[in-house]
Amino acid sequence: MAIENKKRLVILSVIAVIGIGIGTGSYFGKTKKGIDIEGAAGFKDLKSVSFDPAKSGKPVYTIKTDTKKNCSSTPWVIAEKKGFFAEEGINVEYTGELTTAQVLPSILNGTNNVSTAHVNQVATFIAGGAKIKGVTIGGSEPVEGVDDKYHHMKYYVSPKLGVKTLEELIQKKKGEKITINGTVPSCTTFLATNAFDHLGFSRNQIKFVAFDSDTAALQANQQGNIDIVGVHPPFYKLANDSGLIEIFDTADTGLGEAAGTTFYYFTEKFIKENPEAIQGFVKAVKKAQAWIVDTKNEEEAIQLTADYIGQPVNAVHYYYSGNGFQDKLIQPWIDDLVVSGALKKDQLKVSDLIVNDFDKTN
Repeated sequence: MAIENKKRLVILSVIAVIGIGIGTGSYFGKTKKGIDIEGAAGFKDLKSVSFDPAKSGKPVYTIKTDTKKNCSSTPWVIAEKKGFFAEEGINVEYTGELTTAQVLPSILNGTNNVSTAHVNQVATFIAGGAKIKGVTIGGSEPVEGVDDKYHHMKYYVSPKLGVKTLEELIQKKKGEKITINGTVPSCTTFLATNAFDHLGFSRNQIKFVAFDSDTAALQANQQGNIDIVGVHPPFYKLANDSGLIEIFDTADTGLGEAAGTTFYYFTEKFIKENPEAIQGFVKAVKKAQAWIVDTKNEEEAIQLTADYIGQPVNAVHYYYSGNGFQDKLIQPWIDDLVVSGALKKDQLKVSDLIVNDFDKTN
């Protein structure tokens, strides 16, 4: 009970502190640093006049989300550029760029309606009292045989450290903490700790340091401020071009497809009041994800993502193209929260995190 009450207070405090900032940032279409973006102006770089939801023959529903100039952008880019949202009568309104900490409060206060997060984040939010649910699976780790450039994350060290393997780094540190970018809970922390477990090293050796983005963490690694940097596919090229050395990735976690699982989530209230909008949204993103993982679309997906986020890209995330919610893709994330002490055993089940009404197995 003490853990649950503490997390509720954290969520409420975050909402109270930054709620005004969210509204202002969304209205003016700027980040908190004042950088111009196109979200509030209608996201014209993604919208196309040839794809009009009003022409779909279906009721038009507007769904709001934050601007995503990051590694999670590909399904949104493809759903817009290929007309999948428009086909389902879905008009996505991009409200402005947010920091990671601002996203959940923006959903809870209605500034936005939908976002994506990994299972451990959604579980922590729900344990803390947030009335949200996942409606379909987004990312997943690719199955064996798919090019490793699609692995959910890779972890690098600077050549200045003089090591080429995790074991060499651990020996060099001689008991000192190994610093890695990441905020608990997130994919970066979940995957790093599980890799340490799977490779036979103690996760207690890790000290996580928070950064706003993969690019900021990469810069910190190059400057020697952190030992290991974990990054996502759109930034593998940047890491390689910078001469960094890969020492492990998601294949070294032993988690299989579960290593990349994300949910698209809405509030329970929005789901209850807008089931037709949710259904259209789910159909559209599933079409986009199936398009992305089709090998004949690989280069176009990469190029569209690179053009949008303004970074050189040699791969995008891999996305789930199956139906329904498979427990094997979700349960490991819950189990890890129990191991870390963030949840009590049996505090949450898979069914507590999702609603099956919109993406069924059959």
